[in-house]
Amino acid sequence: MPKKIVMIVLVASGVAAVATMAVASEPYLPRAQKVFDRLDANKDGKISLAEFTPLAEKRFMKVDANNDGAVSAAEIDAALQAAMERRRDHILASMDTDKNGSVTRAELDNYVAAMVKGADTNGDGGVTFDEARIFKLAKWRKTLGEAPAN
Repeated sequence: MPKKIVMIVLVASGVAAVATMAVASEPYLPRAQKVFDRLDANKDGKISLAEFTPLAEKRFMKVDANNDGAVSAAEIDAALQAAMERRRDHILASMDTDKNGSVTRAELDNYVAAMVKGADTNGDGGVTFDEARIFKLAKWRKTLGEAPAN
């Protein structure tokens, strides 16, 4: 498998993993425009403390399982473990087409082929940065059944 395709899979998986684990992470300022725009409630091009604090508090309350107003190391561990289990289940649901609890090289190759095909909007066999940026999961998942078997 070409290194570029492997990198696409790793980046896509990493982005999803980071999003999944955000539930147990410390507050951070958004780096993606879409997230920034969602937080900028008054659309003035800035995120104020009043706009940012509710998100941080919401994440805090999700991790504070016993609602005591403090997040312990055990609660962080439990939130991270739950996020990792959800991520594992998602990976298996997406890639383990024979549902045997493991992902084979052929399943990985089919998954990658479908992803590249779905992102390649101009059909030239490659994915540009712009195509990757606008890539929609729902679109390419439809192509999973059409991916070439290896």
